[in-house]
Amino acid sequence: ELHSTSSNEQSQKRNSPESPRHESHVSAQSPERSRNGSFPPPLFPQEIIFEILSNLPVKSLLRFRCVSKSWKSLIADNFFIKKHLKRTQNDPEFSKKRVLINIADIAPRTQPGSTIKSCSLTLKSIFEDPNVNTTEIEYPSKNESHSDWIVGSCNGLVCITIRENTVLLLNPTLRVSKRLPDIGFKKRRGYTVCGFGFDASVDDYKVVGVFCYPGIVKVYSLRANCWRRIQDFPFEVFSNEAGKHVDGTLNWAVFSGQDGDFSIVSLDLAQETYKEVTQPCYGDGVDERTLGVLDGYLCVLCSYRKLYAEVWVMKEYGKRESWTKLVSIPYLPYERSEMFLTPVSVSKSGEILLRYGVNILLYNPKKNMFRIPMFPYDVISYISQAEVYEESLVSPTAVNQPR
Repeated sequence: ELHSTSSNEQSQKRNSPESPRHESHVSAQSPERSRNGSFPPPLFPQEIIFEILSNLPVKSLLRFRCVSKSWKSLIADNFFIKKHLKRTQNDPEFSKKRVLINIADIAPRTQPGSTIKSCSLTLKSIFEDPNVNTTEIEYPSKNESHSDWIVGSCNGLVCITIRENTVLLLNPTLRVSKRLPDIGFKKRRGYTVCGFGFDASVDDYKVVGVFCYPGIVKVYSLRANCWRRIQDFPFEVFSNEAGKHVDGTLNWAVFSGQDGDFSIVSLDLAQETYKEVTQPCYGDGVDERTLGVLDGYLCVLCSYRKLYAEVWVMKEYGKRESWTKLVSIPYLPYERSEMFLTPVSVSKSGEILLRYGVNILLYNPKKNMFRIPMFPYDVISYISQAEVYEESLVSPTAVNQPR
């Protein structure tokens, strides 16, 4: 017992702050630290660092790449990029989502142009503050005399067409873009519509070009970096109607039957097969329908003789019984020359952001009240498109990454 006590006392002395051995240990390490120029950072488990960084916005992560080689390698890792993207998409506050707007000129020109801008505020902030600043998006082949068109967005990448045959993939947050090879449609009568989406079966981003007429279809693979022709499109697609990406499919509003009825046709990006999407019973009095995507769900906005409009969403893609009427929106009594167009997003409280003619409106169904976000554009311009995109680390130039 006495021997044990003595050993404990010796141990406490060795570990006490006054212990000479402890002092000599520190002093021996101090010169090494000064030679390195700084003290080493605290050591956290890799899992903790991963969790912290995967919750940060992209702009912060881009700055933090210079912290160390290990952080730079982690932020560029494909698994980390996918984890960060998933958390962004599952954020109920929309704090990492933004809106792209395409502003077109009304003033007569030889070649009317357009400008694509990104809202400086997040989607969450737009719902809270009607004053919205924008930043012009820069990309190759940009020319204000051209009418550029936003095809769609997917996982932080945005697809843009310039004069139909030039296609770009762009990450507005990273400011990285890729010009796709020429689609190869020869100049002749007709027009080209496109769609952009993700094929999870092969972890690949794909652009689909449909030349109308006669419905020639080509698919571009980001991994293969080339176009190839597939089965022709079976219906007549609306002009300027981009394919809407939902669950690995692209969906177009088309004319079908002898009467040219409104139908929805989908292209499965993995199987490369077409099928008609069943619609709900909209009731009587529908005079206009617009196809869109609302927070990841396929949606249709129906106008009823400009008295009111209804927004229907397909909660489970491919199942007719999952169509749900989300909201009914009254038309403004003093202005019925404009039409409600595609909805853009719905806030956590149920307020809906949608295009109305050449503007964008916020409608609160609980209060039956409209608000107008103040986008800075001049009197000779109008908003021709609005598209939600996510801030992500996905790069259009990082092809053939490990899956």
